[in-house]
Amino acid sequence: MVAENQKHYTSTFLLLRGDSPLDKFELVTRNTEEIVTADELLGLLEQKLRPRAYVGYETSGKVHLGHMLTANKLLDLQKAGFDVVVLLADLHAFLNEKGSLEEVRRIADYNRDCFMALGLDPERTQFVYGTDYQLKPDYMLKILQMARNTTLNRARRSMDEVSRNAENPMVSQMIYPLMQAVDIADLKIDLAVGGIDQRKIHMLAREELPRLGLPAPVCMHTPLIPGLNGEKMSSSKGNNIAVDESAEDIERKIKSAFCPAKVVENNPVLAICKYHIFPRIEAGMTVRRPAKFGGDVHYERYEALEADFVSGAMHPMDLKMACAAYMIEILEPVRKKIKG
Repeated sequence: MVAENQKHYTSTFLLLRGDSPLDKFELVTRNTEEIVTADELLGLLEQKLRPRAYVGYETSGKVHLGHMLTANKLLDLQKAGFDVVVLLADLHAFLNEKGSLEEVRRIADYNRDCFMALGLDPERTQFVYGTDYQLKPDYMLKILQMARNTTLNRARRSMDEVSRNAENPMVSQMIYPLMQAVDIADLKIDLAVGGIDQRKIHMLAREELPRLGLPAPVCMHTPLIPGLNGEKMSSSKGNNIAVDESAEDIERKIKSAFCPAKVVENNPVLAICKYHIFPRIEAGMTVRRPAKFGGDVHYERYEALEADFVSGAMHPMDLKMACAAYMIEILEPVRKKIKG
């Protein structure tokens, strides 16, 4: 995990770069769950002028706060000098039985608009559709070569949780993780970014790509934030917020979200503050309250907000109202782009 080792590497990097107030290593590793490996990431930052980072998104539905977590990380990486590749994985979605090729391509176009509206720098962002290159002979040969080196058990372990737990997964769902590994090589990626649920696929890439004579990527994993009901976030459960939802729906959902007083674990409102509001609002977060309840309070850092919440100095409903107001503001560009 990055947290335990980050202090050592951050202090080393400050000596190497002297970039303040927030050096590049601290910027790109904030709010991450794991870096594989920190030394290799430091090497990229030190030795490569414009390293390439990527995230792949299966184009199977609405872009929501779970996707936005990795999009926020792409913004950090761009500030640190990375070029970013966003793979709109329409062919992956087709193989995972999320719709016809025509349907998943339409969703890919919608996804592209959402990610651009979230603030990615158009000068340093390349959008790639899977169907633009994944059907070419050279790509398919790499898939077959990797298939020769990968056991069925290993492929199954690398599948997403829903497919892995299915009673009879399709062969296409076994090919899916092999494709994700080859994507990293074909797109010439230095740093693969994904949620911690992508770890097994990234480790497959790190182990198997060198066997094909291809470089292993550095891997960066973001945490999985809880859904609005405090359980695992899932589009099928409706416990998330789409980035193009109306202001009214955002406020309604956050006001009714699971947020027990003084509790941090599985608290989606605190998670939204930590992973979505503070990284995007440089001035910090102000919670508006009537004078009789202590008046407005401003937080420059998330840790201070969490401390007040745990102590009981911050009421859950005050936190919810502030959280909703900031998320309505942050997502306004997406609503304008998508809704017109």
